[in-house]
Amino acid sequence: MIHSAASFDLDSIRRELREAKGLKPIGIGELVIRSGALDALVPAMKRLVPAGTDVVVLVDHTPIRRGDQDLKATVAALLQRDYNVRLVAVGSDGTELHADEAAAAEADRAIAGSGAVVTVGSGTITDIGKDASHRAGGIPFVVVQTAVSVNAFSDDMAVLVRNGVKRTVPSRWPDALIVDLETIADAPADMNRAGFGELISLFTAPADWYLASVLGMGDPFDPRVVQLFRSRGDALLACADGVRDHRHEALAELAGLMTVTGIAMGVAGKTAPLSGMEHTVSHMLDMAATQAGRPLAFHGAQVGVAAAIGAIAWKWFLDRFDPTSLRSDMTYPEPSAMEPRVLAAFERLDSTGAVGAECWADYARKLERWGGQRAQVEEFIRDWPEHRRQIESLIGAPASIAAALHRAGSPSRFRDLDPPADEVVARWAIENCHLMRNRFTVADLAFLTGNWSGSAVDEILAEATALGVGL
Repeated sequence: MIHSAASFDLDSIRRELREAKGLKPIGIGELVIRSGALDALVPAMKRLVPAGTDVVVLVDHTPIRRGDQDLKATVAALLQRDYNVRLVAVGSDGTELHADEAAAAEADRAIAGSGAVVTVGSGTITDIGKDASHRAGGIPFVVVQTAVSVNAFSDDMAVLVRNGVKRTVPSRWPDALIVDLETIADAPADMNRAGFGELISLFTAPADWYLASVLGMGDPFDPRVVQLFRSRGDALLACADGVRDHRHEALAELAGLMTVTGIAMGVAGKTAPLSGMEHTVSHMLDMAATQAGRPLAFHGAQVGVAAAIGAIAWKWFLDRFDPTSLRSDMTYPEPSAMEPRVLAAFERLDSTGAVGAECWADYARKLERWGGQRAQVEEFIRDWPEHRRQIESLIGAPASIAAALHRAGSPSRFRDLDPPADEVVARWAIENCHLMRNRFTVADLAFLTGNWSGSAVDEILAEATALGVGL
């Protein structure tokens, strides 16, 4: 028997947000995180659709075991007692699945005419199923989580690849989320350690969200959403040794916190609470690997390494930042100067220019919005001491983050990833991460104030090396 993450139930989460206003309601109808949670699958389905309904179980080609059983076949067999079940594998056997246009079309065909969809597997197949069921009119959708690798299982967004670039798009909540702790414990240890890396972003991303908000470059920052998961930050660091050793109680804690972070993004209506500079670096690495035809490393593992870099970058920047430098006209570059720079940054990935054009379309919107924020920037300059205090309270100590990654056995350097990231590519991803999407982070502010250059990145990486993280 594996200890349950008892404090991570929907009622307790709703109580934590009971005085919050302006947030979206939690759209998950049912959340089960415990030992033997698979026995809740059929009862949950019966509360959604009547017996005899056509149900598609959507999976990828990766084998998943629960003890000595094939989990996908087990899920299908459980449902077959009451439903007409089709088990459909998306993608090609032996080929890594991406949530791209081809996979979306395949999922659309698979669920056509069905009355409900169940996904069993990774965050990628979950996002594909989530997006397909959303486009099909919101037919009932149930997620059987198989690892604590990402927080895609419990939010209402999907990370999709469009024109070779990862984009986060609005989608839908799962009607029921089943987190069977025996299944989690039987997942590859590296996947759960990647989840630990993913959660390290709770020590960096909120600072980027706050920054974007107070500069008028993002939606309003909500401390209640951040408190929902940051209040559990010490518990995350404390379970690092247990994650490394694959201890069941640590995995239960990890599963609960991962679910909470997904819910936090869902109620906030954006990924910003848990997605800042560290995620843009990870997306850059994914783009580079995809364009080169190389397999991807675990997303969360990349995020963990990049979060350590992000925390160092924040500390480095705060030591050098003069807020009055924002009054310089150089801080507001013209599109005609930035477009060639963005296109050149991505030319190494795609000589056709399609990837660069996609990134420029997003960056151009960010640049246009920035140009209209001079009044907001003046307020920011005036109130900088308070903003600095708030930002510093949101950033984890780089040394603590580095130590936690080491203790958890999660990759702490890009060359530790599987497959390892080339040092040149990783450095390129860090230096150019602010150019790939319409998300404002510390790298944007550093660039716009003349503090983000090749030599600056070298200094940040040198500090990272001293802590045993980075390249």
